Amino acid sequence: MKTFSKTILATAFAALAASSANAAIVSQWTVGVDATFLPGTIVDSNGGTPGGVTINGTNTSLRWGTDIGNGQSGLDITNTPVSTTVPTGINTILPAVANISITHLNQPITAPSLDRVSLQSVLTLTPFVPALPGLPSQSLTFVIDFLETPNAGGVGGACAGGGTSGVGPLNANGCADIFVMDKESLNFPFFYDTDGAGGDPAQQYFISFLELTSGLNPLPSVACESVLGPGNTVCLGFLTPEAANTTVQFGAIITTERVQIIPEPGSMALMGGALAALAWVSRRRKLQEI
Repeated sequence: MKTFSKTILATAFAALAASSANAAIVSQWTVGVDATFLPGTIVDSNGGTPGGVTINGTNTSLRWGTDIGNGQSGLDITNTPVSTTVPTGINTILPAVANISITHLNQPITAPSLDRVSLQSVLTLTPFVPALPGLPSQSLTFVIDFLETPNAGGVGGACAGGGTSGVGPLNANGCADIFVMDKESLNFPFFYDTDGAGGDPAQQYFISFLELTSGLNPLPSVACESVLGPGNTVCLGFLTPEAANTTVQFGAIITTERVQIIPEPGSMALMGGALAALAWVSRRRKLQEI
């Protein structure tokens, strides 16, 4: 596997100035995130639900596979629930504020393994500056598709995620496992009216969730097709090395204009003001208006 690269947050944000006809803008928010795995969405590599995948009592930890000496593989959500202060990017993109993290324990195992699971994030948004009542909590769901890759018959075999077993940092201990993340992590719109009924129209905001530690990157087409099936050559995700624990840190940004991800070599740049989302963004989920 290749080494993860840092996510680049582009400072250029091509957006129109906020309309003076809207209510005053909330400049800082308290963002509460409570993330769990949804037990009913767990599918193992044999099609079982949950089959060979176990989940702990707080729905924050998954384990799977037959231990062959180093323990099972798994996923752990940490730092949840969490509450952070996120500033509003007014016609700009500010640095993302970290919230939850997910660790993949990647051990050599025998089947069955995880195939798919959904991550549910209960989101609470409360104006911090100025201090005002919060919005009702909303549940957002993100799909994780996963492939526990075969180690290609030992050193020298082709890996499902690209590259060769035993060659390079990510494939050094066998072929890297592949995570494909649901792409609907940007531009959840919501409204807030700071001056109440009868005043100016409510201001629209957008909250987006980013991966900060290593960068969610467009994967090679061979990796996308290995996880999602033939013809699915575009996907967003990351690879994790065998016999290692990889922690992925997530964060949030809030803006007054939509943002768009534009693939660049080795990074994901964020740009704003685009009228159209990328072709692989199939739909948007909306937060309720207060």
